Amino acid sequence: MFTSPNYAKSQSSGGKSIRLSRISNYATGRTLVVPLDHSVTIGPLGKADHANSLVRTLAQAGTNAVVLHRGRAKHVDPAHFARMGLIVHLSAGTTRSMDLDSKVLVGGVEDALRIGADAVSVHVNVGSSTEREQLLDFGKISHECEVLGVPLLAMMYARGPLRGDLPSDPAELMHLAAIATDLGADLVKLDYSGTPESMREVAESCPLPICVAGGPPLEDVDAHALALGAEILSSGVAGLSFGRNVFEARNPYAVASTLARMMHSPQESASRSELEIA
Repeated sequence: MFTSPNYAKSQSSGGKSIRLSRISNYATGRTLVVPLDHSVTIGPLGKADHANSLVRTLAQAGTNAVVLHRGRAKHVDPAHFARMGLIVHLSAGTTRSMDLDSKVLVGGVEDALRIGADAVSVHVNVGSSTEREQLLDFGKISHECEVLGVPLLAMMYARGPLRGDLPSDPAELMHLAAIATDLGADLVKLDYSGTPESMREVAESCPLPICVAGGPPLEDVDAHALALGAEILSSGVAGLSFGRNVFEARNPYAVASTLARMMHSPQESASRSELEIA
């Protein structure tokens, strides 16, 4: 279980340690990440300025980091990153592909550093027909990150025809976390196992900080996101990686700010009235 706020300092090299502190809360050792890389996969998330608007809102809400593709990041005011970290996503695939589980590299670590990234992320679908290529890409980026002192977030998923209903199985998640650890990631993003108890077992099997994905949004996104976030955090994981459960919420600021307070001030419970913030 990830409990030490000094993880970045004690486990990582100088450059990684400094950059890890920019994408997490040093006092709590936890992080709230909001991925906004979905537009490559599914199309625009809003109007032309949606990324700049969303990032501004998330920074004001206390989000620790956002995930963007490098091209989209260029359309965001750099001032928004004065209080929030930038993770540049290096993997891509679309819903128009003949192979929905395929992911390819579309950038490198140096590309990300040139636009001011604090970390990079890669997506690996274990069990897919292109698993071999995705693992090779993971290894390549992991090496670049070690050389350049850049933290690597591995987004690990069980996908493909043989996986069936296994993606949330704790044993499957433990295996994914082990792959991320062995191939050199600094953080790992996993699906939720379904219960705090089983997610705690997953966290206890992995030396890396685990950020748990929110999954697809359900009806009444705002309330669902807060309830799910509180449940996941009770397992003792290092953080949340909520995308659609934040940016598709009726009030993204209220959801993100409440999740941040729940994460970094556990004694404070989420208030439904906070969702009424304009």
